[in-house]
Amino acid sequence: MMMQRMRLGRRLAGAVALLLFVWTVPAAAQEAAYGTAAAEIAERIAAAFPKVTGRLIGLEREQVLLDLGAKDQVIPGLELQVYREGQEFKHPYTGQVLGKLDRDVGRVRILEVHPNFSRAEIIQQAEGTLVQQGDHVRVTSARVILALPNVDVSDVAGANTRSVTRDLLNALVKTGRFEVMNDQRIRAALLEEKVGNPDQLTDPAVLKALYKRLRVSAVLLSKLGLMEKAVQWDVQVVSTVRGDSITLASAEVKGITPKFASATGRGRGSFAGGREAPRIDQVALRSQEVPFKGQAMAVGELTGDGTIKLALSDGQGVYIYDLDKTGIKQLWSYAGVTTDNIIALDAADINKNGVAEIFVTNYTAHGLRSYVLEYQNGKFVKVSDEVPLHFRVLAGPDNTPQLYGQAAGNDAPFDGPVRQYTWQGNRYMPGVVVPLPKAYTRIYGFALADLDGDGAPEILVLDQLDHLRVYDRAGGEFYRTSDRYGGSELTVEFDPSRAGENPRSGIQPTRLVLQGRMYFQDILGEGKKQLVLPRNVPSTGYIFQTRLYDKGKIFGLSWDGVGLQVTWETRELAGYIADFALVDSDGSDGRKLVLLVVPTNLIGMGKSRSNVVLLDLRPSG
Repeated sequence: MMMQRMRLGRRLAGAVALLLFVWTVPAAAQEAAYGTAAAEIAERIAAAFPKVTGRLIGLEREQVLLDLGAKDQVIPGLELQVYREGQEFKHPYTGQVLGKLDRDVGRVRILEVHPNFSRAEIIQQAEGTLVQQGDHVRVTSARVILALPNVDVSDVAGANTRSVTRDLLNALVKTGRFEVMNDQRIRAALLEEKVGNPDQLTDPAVLKALYKRLRVSAVLLSKLGLMEKAVQWDVQVVSTVRGDSITLASAEVKGITPKFASATGRGRGSFAGGREAPRIDQVALRSQEVPFKGQAMAVGELTGDGTIKLALSDGQGVYIYDLDKTGIKQLWSYAGVTTDNIIALDAADINKNGVAEIFVTNYTAHGLRSYVLEYQNGKFVKVSDEVPLHFRVLAGPDNTPQLYGQAAGNDAPFDGPVRQYTWQGNRYMPGVVVPLPKAYTRIYGFALADLDGDGAPEILVLDQLDHLRVYDRAGGEFYRTSDRYGGSELTVEFDPSRAGENPRSGIQPTRLVLQGRMYFQDILGEGKKQLVLPRNVPSTGYIFQTRLYDKGKIFGLSWDGVGLQVTWETRELAGYIADFALVDSDGSDGRKLVLLVVPTNLIGMGKSRSNVVLLDLRPSG
């Protein structure tokens, strides 16, 4: 009996040892994978804080020129201390010169980097002191203090918050460049400062408290996300002085099989009455990668043969792709010139010749130089050039496409009313004026939609804070969504001091955000039109003017007599939805969504890229 018990004991011990071995091998592999990714991220963040010194060589209002450039490995977003050398001080007994007492003047942030100099903005000035030409600038050689809250691992099954956060903290310390405050230190400091919303880490009050109490230069907002075949680790570096992003760093966690965490508690839209909105999850075409950061997209019968083609722009060129269930294939390209800045593409057969024109809005530093492409004799040619208009194509009441245009002025990128344009004879002629509300007179980010079915379309506008506003034809606002929609990283800069024949200097350019498009169509075949629009969610929050959107989805909204309610939504996509279109891509009655998705532009990405995603508009739940 004793021998049997001993043999049984040995078997049990062996089984336990085997189980422990089976469990610890994957666990050790996971730890190694996260540790490697953390080391990559830490090195990339360290590269954003090079040890440099320089001089302030020029001054224009809120902007300055520095003698630091690409040769010094500085990057846009880098913050530097501005200081002024004081008088020498000596040892009181030996008379030996011990050094100089520097005087803190303020801080600047680099905006543009050139080979031998850079342009920066003044983000802080010491009380009673003005930044002057000749002042010194530096990134201190002492360790930079960072705040590292716990990493968000909620999207990835099996990831451990404490372990992953520890990996990143240790990797940052090992660079020798940083002192890192962990989540416990952060919360204790905010408690001591009596901050009311300590979980809102991008709140200016929180950032100010961390700078005051711990001398933190930046907060690291970190999240694990899922790509198609990998786990991606993104870290956003947020300045405690300015409140917006200094830089972003990213690394792929190699060796980890991506697996979604439980969807319990994830935000979902709902019908009136509390029912969940169905999700659009049917992927009609696997994500197709294009080798550039997409800025605009248009879809249509661009060759007149009844097939759908896709036009994309990287801001300079125009690229035409064949689009079908098997994928996308480039057919034609126009590289453009370096001064081009294509901010919008639209496609519609406005001249009624059976081939959709491509309307290219090209907002250059020298003004609007838009053009129109059309397929003729086997190639795409410019049928109109140097057009001083912003273009936009919207669906009319009967769903036929209508062309709209707006000019630019001498002192603003948008001037005069938005007008409908029609083809008359051999040219596009201006016609009816769109009665946009006085506060929102731009051609971008608006739609005409007869929400209540009375035959008179309302005017819908996406504002600068990503709220959707609804106006009547008289310009009166009668509804605004509490949720946010739209969201755009597309901007135009305009400097009125540099316009005209005699440009001046000294005025900081104005940056305007251009919201994207919306559709109002019966896309589900239920006899009722829905408003279709994206929602991009910024990792920077909505407090600051600078926003970086890192995830998005498309919604369908319906008017219920009181407000707009979500009737369906797509899956959430990792990245920023730069543009989208509604198409019938295979000749069937089923509509599809074509999405241009741009991964967040992070340090560590090997190349700029975008993805084209095709979704069937068939609710899955």
